[in-house]
Amino acid sequence: MSTQECALIHLTLFKHSAKSFLAALDEAGIPHGPVHMFSSAPQNSGLVEAIAALSDAMPWNAIAKIVVAWIEARKSREVIIYTEAGESFHAKGYSASEVQKLLRISTNVTVIDTKPVDEQ
Repeated sequence: MSTQECALIHLTLFKHSAKSFLAALDEAGIPHGPVHMFSSAPQNSGLVEAIAALSDAMPWNAIAKIVVAWIEARKSREVIIYTEAGESFHAKGYSASEVQKLLRISTNVTVIDTKPVDEQ
């Protein structure tokens, strides 16, 4: 029996971020899947995806590099990482190694692109 823990990165994608961010994960070969949430109360309008793996198998470095490259590709993009301690970090300006450390302690990652892909 394995004693490894399962690691989960919970992504909430808003506005025009879903198509391009999920495509970046796909290009890197990082599996992800939708999270279906059911509630009797109104919920946010973001698309929710998750990346799950055994903690030793989670591609932390690859995901961090995708986050940094995705943000740097357009000025309209932002990634906010929320931690277990209740802190939030805007990933813009952070290095991949810094983002990797934050992802390991994240409870949710919000991905936002305020402009459609066909707009600069």
